[in-house]
Amino acid sequence: MVSDLSSRWVRLTAAHVRYTYIHFFTTTLVPQHSLFRPALAMPASNFLYACVAHGTNVIADYAPLRSNANAVAALILPKIPAEEDQKLTYIHNNWLVHYITTAANGIVPGGVTFLAITLSTVPRRVPFAYLLDVQRKFNETFTPEQVGACEEPYALASFSHTIGQLMAKADSPDADRANVVRQEINQVKDIMSQNIERVIERGERIDVLVDKTDHMNQTAFAFRKRSTALRREMWWKNKRLVVLLVIAVIFLIYVLVGFGCGLPSWQKCTRGNTDQNQQNNNNNADGNANAASSDMNASMHMGSLY
Repeated sequence: MVSDLSSRWVRLTAAHVRYTYIHFFTTTLVPQHSLFRPALAMPASNFLYACVAHGTNVIADYAPLRSNANAVAALILPKIPAEEDQKLTYIHNNWLVHYITTAANGIVPGGVTFLAITLSTVPRRVPFAYLLDVQRKFNETFTPEQVGACEEPYALASFSHTIGQLMAKADSPDADRANVVRQEINQVKDIMSQNIERVIERGERIDVLVDKTDHMNQTAFAFRKRSTALRREMWWKNKRLVVLLVIAVIFLIYVLVGFGCGLPSWQKCTRGNTDQNQQNNNNNADGNANAASSDMNASMHMGSLY
């Protein structure tokens, strides 16, 4: 029994050593795709390497030339966060490492990274346009469930040929000019869309300002009307108060004088005037009688003298 266990342990150790050596040789010294897949004929390329990774696990890749670009990608992938969508470029010596990531979710827990390594002389619009094409084609080919189930390296190696085809198309000069023209057209479309949105927004703002102006005019007219009516009402109230005060003063004087003359027939004031007139008449009559008697006496005296 001990010998059986020892022999099994020796076989497992030998298998593990062979797997470690083969894995190191195929992933570090020689790219795996160059051993098992024919490379597309590309005499000179600005692209050095491209891959699609689930988390840090490369599930499909392509390299037109033999280099250690896959090792550089293996160093970059762990540094890429999977929690958010990103579109960035790393600089490594004379190489540029471009990548576009799709954030992780419940179906694809590690997120998906589309990575390309190019020479530093390549404009960045070229690899990013290429990566967008790879992303679009990858999403059309595989479902999120298929991507999320990828746990082994090169689980979707069938997509490597598509990566190479798209790389050959993106590396051609005609494709670059087409991308430039397409980008310019897209920029013009974006500018026109922004201008149209601004015009529409400005028109909406003008309509809002016109409505507010009309509302303010109506409010001002109503306020003037109400203020005029209120001013007139207050003026009439003041006039009525003055009239009431005058009437009250007159009535108070009337009452006071009436109490002195004997309301309501005013007999005290009227009797006093009658007595005074009668006394004046009596005084006048007495005066006349005295004058007549004096005249008579004077005439009698004159007669006695004759």
